[in-house]
Amino acid sequence: MANEGEYKSKIGLDNLYIAEVTADSAAAYTADTPAWLAPAAEASQEPSTAFQIQYADDQPYDVATSEGETKISLTITGLDLETLALITGKVFDDTTGRMYDNGGIPPFFALGFRSQKSNGSYRYYWFLKGKFDMPKEAVSTLADKPDPKTLQLSYTAIRTVYEFVLGGGITDSVKRVIGDDDTAAFDDTGWFTQVQVPGVATPSALALSSSVPTDPGSNISITANQTLTFNNALPADAVNHIMLILASDASQVAGTVVLDATKKIVTIDPTASLTNSVAYIITYAVTDIYGSTLKGAVNFTTVAL
Repeated sequence: MANEGEYKSKIGLDNLYIAEVTADSAAAYTADTPAWLAPAAEASQEPSTAFQIQYADDQPYDVATSEGETKISLTITGLDLETLALITGKVFDDTTGRMYDNGGIPPFFALGFRSQKSNGSYRYYWFLKGKFDMPKEAVSTLADKPDPKTLQLSYTAIRTVYEFVLGGGITDSVKRVIGDDDTAAFDDTGWFTQVQVPGVATPSALALSSSVPTDPGSNISITANQTLTFNNALPADAVNHIMLILASDASQVAGTVVLDATKKIVTIDPTASLTNSVAYIITYAVTDIYGSTLKGAVNFTTVAL
């Protein structure tokens, strides 16, 4: 049942966040860890809707409705070039600090923010999938009175391909998730630490679900890759904190470490075959996308030939 606070007017806007959508298919929807975008001044939302009236017996009989994309206009104070290039699919050159407007294809991003209401509570938003256009911007000459110019970002939100279990026997794709502090049972904890999707809950502590080889492992093939599977998704830089080493002197074994599309499975691919009858250790010290950390090791010995 609604309460009085849910009817209060919105008077503020802050916490503008984005997260790149890394997968959206019939099998899964995933997004990276949200990152703060810019100081926000205004956000307007305009869904595209259509109505068709059906007539019968010489009078309106039924109304068919549909909803398409939603256009979000964002007014921000400014945006760094690296982020601008990221959200619009352009190229940013780290060595020169320049962005090249090369007509690239913008990737899909989730967009989140919150709006303060007149009673001090907040209403929270996450659009799960959309693309940014190049922003509108204006500049003017200096005058005797300052005339600050803002940046106008346009974001077009669409529904996901993935269909979520929404409750009440409904399974469907989703365009937007909304929460309100004044709604019974709503909890805003972690709203901006992960993209909020239907069924999202407080994540479990990070743990190693399985490893190949297991710990301790023996008679392991010298040509096989090694894998670690975690229960929670990891950020892309987690691969920098996972390595294969020799047990004898802790020297690192050359190879590549790759995180899969689910962000949970790490594969270690040594550059060359391992040595027969030698002890190795896989070490990891990782933090998941929710901030939970885990350190550990997997010990194994290669097969004797």
